[in-house]
Amino acid sequence: MPKPPARRTRQTAPHATRRAKSGTAGGIATAGTDTPPPAANMTTAERIAAELRRDIVTAEIGPDEAIRQSHVAERFGVSQAPVREALSLLASEHLVVYATNRGVRTTAFDRAEVREIMDLRLTLEPDLLARAAKVFTPEDAAAARRAIDEIAQAVDIHALMRANDRFHRALYRPAARPLTLDIVRDLRGRHDRYLGFMWKHSGHGPASLREHRSLLKLVTDGAAAKARDQLRDHIAASSKAILTALDEHGID
Repeated sequence: MPKPPARRTRQTAPHATRRAKSGTAGGIATAGTDTPPPAANMTTAERIAAELRRDIVTAEIGPDEAIRQSHVAERFGVSQAPVREALSLLASEHLVVYATNRGVRTTAFDRAEVREIMDLRLTLEPDLLARAAKVFTPEDAAAARRAIDEIAQAVDIHALMRANDRFHRALYRPAARPLTLDIVRDLRGRHDRYLGFMWKHSGHGPASLREHRSLLKLVTDGAAAKARDQLRDHIAASSKAILTALDEHGID
């Protein structure tokens, strides 16, 4: 019996440092050249880092792909000095790594990391939500609804992810637990590249939107315990969808 084909452990692209043309994935357009540029008050290195960060977390640049400094410098019309600074910023965020004899590469996906992030989020975020639900105000609800509207109207994965982050921050902020909120922000930052990959390659986005609306209704109805339990299900479903997307693309 012939052996099954070997699993592919990384994705490569011939022009990893150039943004792909706009397309669609699961009803959401992938990031393209018509997305808004970074803020004008950024330094050159920060601007380059922002563009590359967006390409990485929206899966325009895949996991474990080479990022050649000369190509990045050519793309932005700069010397390699700000490119090196930009890559250092991304390395501090665990988005790229300096590999011996392999140069700079985007960080490979790690299924164990997905599971660990899920475990930590399941510990911290439902507790934040339960605390926030007890003091949730109409103003808090309005902020969360605006974020839901932005999710529904998102035209690319980058806009979708930004709106999704705003929604969760709107839900948790009233808990007034700044240290926990900082930890959750960092965890969600580590989680973003997996989430972007999953949203690009699956149709999980509409289900996630329904879950967001249901969560907000429970919070505004004062059903803190039910909201906490549903958030647990929401986080677990998202992580399961990510692992399924990795399986479907042969990523160990």
